[in-house]
Amino acid sequence: MFAWKKRNDGFTATVGPFVANVMPKGDGRWTWEILADGARASQASGVGSSKGAAQTAAEQYVKRSGRV
Repeated sequence: MFAWKKRNDGFTATVGPFVANVMPKGDGRWTWEILADGARASQASGVGSSKGAAQTAAEQYVKRSGRV
């Protein structure tokens, strides 16, 4: 379902109407954000203790949305 792709400043994945972005914060933590329906502002966001934690949080948000 999620296929994370590397980009210059982190990772991105597109699933249905959602775009998930995961980016390093600079202090060892990673931020995640969900954009929906082409919006510029994030619908949801958060901070994870690792890249995997941030990716998992983003994936869970999308899966629980009921839109995919």
